[in-house]
Amino acid sequence: MASATATPNRRGVTELYIGGAGDTRTRLVAAYADERQRKFAHQAHHDAHYFPHYASRRIQHIALRDAEIGRTLILIGHSWGGDTALRVLKAIRPISVDLLVCVDPVPKSRLNPPPMPRNADMIIHVDARPSYPNRSDQVKGMGQWFGGTLHRRLSAAHALIIADLNHFAFAQMMFAPGEDGLSAADHVERIDQPIRPKAASSSSAG
Repeated sequence: MASATATPNRRGVTELYIGGAGDTRTRLVAAYADERQRKFAHQAHHDAHYFPHYASRRIQHIALRDAEIGRTLILIGHSWGGDTALRVLKAIRPISVDLLVCVDPVPKSRLNPPPMPRNADMIIHVDARPSYPNRSDQVKGMGQWFGGTLHRRLSAAHALIIADLNHFAFAQMMFAPGEDGLSAADHVERIDQPIRPKAASSSSAG
C-alpha cells in the first residue's frame, strides 16, 4: 500500500492527472500533464499520465498496477476530474494514495455524489474564488447548480488553498500558494522527497 508516512518510496512515483469536461479540447490539464511527462522522459521511475474524466476504469487500472509494485501515487483532478478522482479512490480501496489534489472540483450529480476521500494520506483542495469572474466561472457555476459543490466532501483536506483565479486557470492554480506558502505543485514535488535531517550547527554543537 502506498503511504506518505513511510520511508520515501524507492520504487518510483506515478502522477495521475484527470481533466474536466471538455479538457480533451481545451487541454488545460492535458498540457500540464504533457509537460510533466517531458520532465520525466529520462527518469525510469517517475511517470505522469493524463486521463479524461470519463476514463475511471483506466485510472483504476494504472493506480492498482503501480500500487502493487510499491509506487508512490499522486492523484490530481480538475473540475469534473475532481469528482472522478474521488470515485477512483473508493474503487481502489483498501489501497491508498499518497496525495490527492482536487483543483476547483465540480461534482457531476446531486443524485449520485462522489464519496468522501477516506484513503488519501494527504488531501489538497484548491478553490478558485476570482475577483473578476469570466465565462469559465459561469460554466463552473452552472455545473454547481446541477451537481452542487464538493466543499463538504473535502472538509477534511489538509490544506485549503484559496486562489484568486478563474476556473480554467488550472496550471496557475497548481502554483497558487496556500497559507503556509506551499502550492499544490510544491506538495507534488515534496511528496516523494526524503526528509534529510539538518546538520547540527556549530552553536548547538558546543
